[in-house]
Amino acid sequence: MTDRNALVSAALRHIRDAEHLLSCPSGSSEDQAYHLAGFAPECARKACLAQDWLNRVLGHDLKSTSDDVLNVALSLDIQAHRYGLQGLAQRFPELSGWSPQARYRKTGTTPSNLASRVVSQARQVTDELITELWLNGCVSEEVLGQ
Repeated sequence: MTDRNALVSAALRHIRDAEHLLSCPSGSSEDQAYHLAGFAPECARKACLAQDWLNRVLGHDLKSTSDDVLNVALSLDIQAHRYGLQGLAQRFPELSGWSPQARYRKTGTTPSNLASRVVSQARQVTDELITELWLNGCVSEEVLGQ
């Protein structure tokens, strides 16, 4: 079974670190903030699925193509339907353009306005999913305070 608390903890860490990198007083790092931001909703989304093997198949990004894999996962994990995992690419267009391949971008090539929009959208998705998990009793309060 999925360790939901670990995935939620990781999601919260990624989004907090991304936000910190955007607002760091000694100089922001839009590239790294953009890179980290996408991992937050990925972890939160995977926490909504009960089976580990479904997490591995789902992948990292929120592109529309991952909805096909998600549909299969949801047909096997009926409880996950309650979390609103489908259609995130349409609701969060900048975030859906994110990919883990961002780590290979040349430093200084992520526009700050794009980085801040992606971080904001990643925060919204992460908070929505984690709130739903908490309301359904799937996540401990201890993890939320980390």
